[in-house]
Amino acid sequence: MRFIRLTLRQAEYDLVAYMRSARTVIFGVLMPVGFLALFNSVFGGKFKTIPVDGHNISTIAFYTGGLTTYGVMLGTFTGILVAIVGAREAGWLKRFRGTPMPAGVFLAGEILYLFVTSLALNIVMIAVSIFGYHLSLPAHAYVAIFCYTVLGVFSFSAMGLALTRVITTSEMAGSVGPFTVVILSFVSGVFLAPNLLPQWLLNFSTYLPLEPIVSGMQHAIALPGGSGLELRPLSCWASGAWSVS
Repeated sequence: MRFIRLTLRQAEYDLVAYMRSARTVIFGVLMPVGFLALFNSVFGGKFKTIPVDGHNISTIAFYTGGLTTYGVMLGTFTGILVAIVGAREAGWLKRFRGTPMPAGVFLAGEILYLFVTSLALNIVMIAVSIFGYHLSLPAHAYVAIFCYTVLGVFSFSAMGLALTRVITTSEMAGSVGPFTVVILSFVSGVFLAPNLLPQWLLNFSTYLPLEPIVSGMQHAIALPGGSGLELRPLSCWASGAWSVS
């Protein structure tokens, strides 16, 4: 119980610090919303549907699912990378070890805070799509989106933690994080329709942590019926491997 209480306090501290940084809120929330408006303005009228895995889904559903996942990865992967490297560079991690606080509280609080901000981003993106672009969201999609968000937060956090071993400065972390997210987004069906990418690149992207979650989000939002959870064995193995890495 003490560990849980301290984790909640650490997450609350991180959340308050996040809300006090206007630049972080703008880039973390408004940028995905801006991309959603931009891509739907450019492609919404010309391409009413986009082929994805044999299904023709609406443009707004395609970009809502893709850009929501993009925002989750941008916030969690870059956020935990910058936070851990910055804390290590400032000497905070050594100071934490000299306090009675359990070693895992800082990391658990950081991941919990990133999960809360990711859920907030999901709510904003879905609200904009429903009220701004008349997206019809099936009831099962809400549970599926929640599940994909949980999987995404753990997968992207694992990637960020792995890179802290080679990223030595907070300036480097602030550059490598967004760059990696953008590159993965281009090959994982966030910005470009899958039919515009070569087949070898599509096959390769299924082993990356972003594509399975992007595809799952898009199918959950666009396709009626079922649970909304896309159970591709390869995608499940790939996402699970990144989560426990």
